[in-house]
Amino acid sequence: MAKARLSYPDAKSFYNMLDAISKIVDELAMTITPNGVKAIALDPAHVALMVMELPPESFIEYEVEDEVKLGFNVANIAKIIKRGKKGDKLDIEVDEDRVTWSIVGATIKRYRLLNLDVPVPELPEAELEFKVHVSLIVDPFKNALKDAEAVGDTVELEAPDDTTLIIRGVGAAVAETKIRSDTPAVVEFNVEEPSKSAYSIEYLKHMLSLTKVADTITIEFAQDMPLRLQFRLPAGGNVTYLLAPKAA
Repeated sequence: MAKARLSYPDAKSFYNMLDAISKIVDELAMTITPNGVKAIALDPAHVALMVMELPPESFIEYEVEDEVKLGFNVANIAKIIKRGKKGDKLDIEVDEDRVTWSIVGATIKRYRLLNLDVPVPELPEAELEFKVHVSLIVDPFKNALKDAEAVGDTVELEAPDDTTLIIRGVGAAVAETKIRSDTPAVVEFNVEEPSKSAYSIEYLKHMLSLTKVADTITIEFAQDMPLRLQFRLPAGGNVTYLLAPKAA
């Protein structure tokens, strides 16, 4: 009898989430409970942390009685799920020490693998006081990040006042995108105090695949403090990305 049986409506979206996680860790543990699915990825250098949370409502089918751990090599599973076509769903079935991943569409492709024993990272309690909170549709952020990547290895985020967010790529040249609080793309704009902080473009560009599946993104930071990005998923749930600031 299966310990857990899940069906996610969009295999491509699930692939994009795993693709982002694969840039941070090699192996991942998913914790499946009656309250939903949660996965924590902490990169070896402890620079980046990603948390994926999917409520039961984001699945077409969700059957689990007790807590179940699902461990796997992220790149390998992402490669499998990538074979799905638009409109295909993803079925996951966990029983004993095996996991069956099925891509269901016009045809059904099944892959049965071992359930790996992957430890869940222990995270220290950290109270972060973010002074800038901006929510907007993902496209302006995605385009600004691509512009920044084209010129250098550093992204500066700056909120000089309560009406402007600047995303600036710094390197051989400077690429700057200004997002005003009154632009239609902005959902929420709150600056408690002017702030500026710099981050590695190498780590930030890992998140580009999440812009393919998220509706909106929330950007939070403070002066020379970590950055928190929250990607809201159309099917429900979110992916949170926490990134340490780049040393001056």
